[in-house]
Amino acid sequence: MEKSYSPLEKDKILRDAFAKLKVRGVSSPWSTHSQPFTALHDECQRLMNDETFRQALYDYVRVHSALPRAVQMLFTCISMAARAQWQDVPDEIKPIVARGWFLGRWLPTFLIIDGPIGRFISADDSPLKPRFGSDWPIITAARDFLSERTFRLVRNGFAHWGFDWEVVGDNSYIVAYDWERDLPVARLHQSEADAYHIVAFSLVEVLNDIFLSSKRRNHDDI
Repeated sequence: MEKSYSPLEKDKILRDAFAKLKVRGVSSPWSTHSQPFTALHDECQRLMNDETFRQALYDYVRVHSALPRAVQMLFTCISMAARAQWQDVPDEIKPIVARGWFLGRWLPTFLIIDGPIGRFISADDSPLKPRFGSDWPIITAARDFLSERTFRLVRNGFAHWGFDWEVVGDNSYIVAYDWERDLPVARLHQSEADAYHIVAFSLVEVLNDIFLSSKRRNHDDI
């Protein structure tokens, strides 16, 4: 059975992920918050209490009905990847199975950010677009995180299947490539790549819980 995490545990997981990305220059009201998961969740909930926003959200999801479906498929992929018990395989294949465990979680997360979730946050018809600014600092910082240079390079590398896994001694690195120029554009330690995944997945989780879940939207009677 998969482990369920409490909001406090999710805060710590996200806080630790942001700490690993500090060296990359990631700093914002969201990344420095003592309870980053809870803060994002609460701010999105406050936004959902706005009737004008709820109507705009309803209109958006009605036109883009594939969005909540895509999120459910993401959760399915992540759930299946998380079930891989790479620690239990023979030692001679353990490294490659472990890589598969990480890549199986990272790939769908970066793909959905490159696709429907990225559009939901940044497209001109997004109900969120008019709300970004100082009145909503956490969700605005989350949007800005997706535009952070290294995150974009890694996201694009995975989205265009231009990435590699390098092992140097006891350390593993992800290298993202620019497919058109055939050049490496970003190199991250495995722990940094996982931190980017954790932040992005946390964002999707909150967006789904507050904005996209059919149970939540029906309950709020948009």
